[in-house]
Amino acid sequence: MASSGSITTGQKEGRSITLSWTLSSQNIEKNTSTIAWTLKGSGGSTTSWVMAGGFKAVINGTTVYSTSTDNRIKLYNGTVVASGSTTITHNADGTKSFSLSCEAGVYSYAVSVSASGTHTLNTIPRASSASATNVNMGSAATITISRASSSFTHTLTYKFGSATGTIASKTSSTSVSWTPPISLANQIPSAISGTCTITCDTYSGSTKVGSKTCTHTLTVPASVKPVIDNLSATRVDGSVPSAWGIYVQTKSRATLKIEGAAGSYGSTVKSYNISGGGYSGTASSLTTGFLNSSGTITFTATVTDSRGRVSDAKTVSISVIAYSAPSFSSYQSQRATSNGTANDDGTYVRGLLSYSFASCSSKNTVTRKTEYRKSGTAEWTNANVSFSSGTAFTFGGGSISTETSYEIRYTITDAFSSISVVDVVSTAAVVMDFKSGGKGVAVGKVSETDNCFEVSEKWDVKVYGKLLKKFIMEQMYPVGSIYMSVSSTNPSTYFGGTWTAWGTGRVPVGVNANDTNFATVEKTGGAATVILTTAQMPSHTHAKGTLATNETGSHTHNLKNQKTTWGASSGNKVIIDATSGYTAITNKATTSAGAHSHTISGSTASAGSGSAHNNLQPYITCYMWKRTA
Repeated sequence: MASSGSITTGQKEGRSITLSWTLSSQNIEKNTSTIAWTLKGSGGSTTSWVMAGGFKAVINGTTVYSTSTDNRIKLYNGTVVASGSTTITHNADGTKSFSLSCEAGVYSYAVSVSASGTHTLNTIPRASSASATNVNMGSAATITISRASSSFTHTLTYKFGSATGTIASKTSSTSVSWTPPISLANQIPSAISGTCTITCDTYSGSTKVGSKTCTHTLTVPASVKPVIDNLSATRVDGSVPSAWGIYVQTKSRATLKIEGAAGSYGSTVKSYNISGGGYSGTASSLTTGFLNSSGTITFTATVTDSRGRVSDAKTVSISVIAYSAPSFSSYQSQRATSNGTANDDGTYVRGLLSYSFASCSSKNTVTRKTEYRKSGTAEWTNANVSFSSGTAFTFGGGSISTETSYEIRYTITDAFSSISVVDVVSTAAVVMDFKSGGKGVAVGKVSETDNCFEVSEKWDVKVYGKLLKKFIMEQMYPVGSIYMSVSSTNPSTYFGGTWTAWGTGRVPVGVNANDTNFATVEKTGGAATVILTTAQMPSHTHAKGTLATNETGSHTHNLKNQKTTWGASSGNKVIIDATSGYTAITNKATTSAGAHSHTISGSTASAGSGSAHNNLQPYITCYMWKRTA
């Protein structure tokens, strides 16, 4: 770059001409430079002259001075032939190089000297550049302007998606703070961040001299995420009476519903999640199965939006009342007198029961029923008597025969289920009885069954000597038997014999003669962990990848079965496609690539660690013993 310059021709008779220029001014608004120029004689003595004419000066393609060869003057060293000024328009970026030339007919009518050159003007300041920091929407970003001229002002605008706006107008500051509004997140409903373009328009006074842009990243702040107004829970009563107004364990269900779910700043809800009480779902509502636990159950809901952001959780808790089916803990039935006194020869029955049921916050009640029948008959008789837990009661009305056993059935029923137990009241108590008209015999009771030896349930049976143990050892656990227990005590303590621990750390499998793995007794095998071999892996493929040869690899192509026709000695050689009977040219290499293929060898990358994996089936442990003697 320069503010002045000159070009000088060669000499004729010791004389030359020089075209010089000087920068006079530059107009920033118009992007122009004005230069002053002078065309004068040069070279040789300042006192001698040479006749010259046909002068011409051209600057930036424009002829600024020209005379005919007939118009001649005495040309001294320093003679000013002509001078003036011209305005040159710069390039859009403020730079400018221009050409200049001059000529004359020195000591002749024809042009005898000339010169030309290219000079570069000082650059005129144009558009300033800008840069901006990446920032979260809603937080301040700093825009730095590299001002091309201290007199410039700048207007900053932004474009983000389809949103546009002005950041600053005609500011002279070189650092501008801008807080992009969070509402810009509406432009990227499925992304967390996007690119914002900032345009810096540069002004000199009121004239716009140029524009430049820069980009920075705007990120949706973490606080922008989907929302849920509420998670509601509605009772599904099922078999629970709706008037109870409560959740009952194993009987009630619940419907959970996400209310008011919405995205934020342009995002949309893409998925739902509800979980609690051992249930989960991925829809905006969830109806559970039966609620299997009691107490407070809390359900939690979230939604995920199109940006992948997860909402704050909403919860709702319900109270589930404990429930278990009615049950008897004990029951007793015995012969009695009318006033309820136990008597082995009584014709009444005295009952004493203990039972329990779930009150369900005093909503649940039970009904009680007592029935009886002679053993072996089908029809039950309703005793029409109520009872309560732990309190003895009497029924039968004196009609309970001493010659017959009776079955007694007690039933309790609540809102959901019913349970019954059956007890037996024996015949009247005797030491021994022989069945009348039959062949039965009984001890402690009246004989009721032909060809049967009966013992009253109230009498214990004792077998002395080794008879009982022998029965257990020889009939129940002969040598080779397996005994299983959760107690570590050797079974010899209970039954005698010799026992050894068996099957430690192994699961028993039945013998299978058709499978060599299990064909013989006490054969062992298997392993807790296994490392798969290649042969044991399932047949599979890998996803298609890309393999390529080097595009510029050195190679040639061979031509065979071709015939060559030659031109003149200085002419071109022509290769003609072969036909039958032509003589082959072997290994004639071409000089450029043709249609061809390459064979690529290689392998894909490996995956996996080769570690052993767990090979255990579901199991439960106990002690096992084998009788050996």
